[in-house]
Amino acid sequence: MERSRRKKHLVDKKLQYRLLAFNGLYFLILVAAMAIALFAPLVSELSVPDLSAIQKGEAAAKVLYIHATFWPAVIFVLLILGAHSVLVSNKIAGPLHRFQRMFEKIRNGDLSHTMTIRKGDYLMSEQTKITGMMNALREKIERIRGEQGEMEQALKELRRLLGDTMNAEARASFASLEEHHRRLKEDIAFFKTSPGPGSHE
Repeated sequence: MERSRRKKHLVDKKLQYRLLAFNGLYFLILVAAMAIALFAPLVSELSVPDLSAIQKGEAAAKVLYIHATFWPAVIFVLLILGAHSVLVSNKIAGPLHRFQRMFEKIRNGDLSHTMTIRKGDYLMSEQTKITGMMNALREKIERIRGEQGEMEQALKELRRLLGDTMNAEARASFASLEEHHRRLKEDIAFFKTSPGPGSHE
């Protein structure tokens, strides 16, 4: 099945804003270090009292030139990195959002859904492992459901054969066995394994 494109870039705002904040902090630290390296020598040069007016003018011109070229470049790079950070975080938050929805369905006993991460998303190996887990669970549940069905038929046949020949102790034991089977049947019925419409995540 062809993977559709995600319509929203902010899937998990809390997670994506946090990643964006961390990336912004790292960028600001880098900019601060670069600014200190560029401006500190010139500012120090301007503060020298023995410097001539011409030398001070040249140093001031350098400061103004760096200001005029450095900060626009910083703002441009910040915008580019911010947009890129949102796109990258989307490739993480999107699969995590799908995982959460799948886990909620599993908690409610619905094992019928399959999940496919969109092309270009991260966490592909995790999605493969979850798919393998879901397939194993469905196989186990179906096997238990088959055993439960055979047990139900066996109990009906046994009751038919024994009929009224069971004594009170045997009847009590048989009734207890049927009660255990009834609870097992209810527990198995909680799980849905057959895919239906809209079963693809």
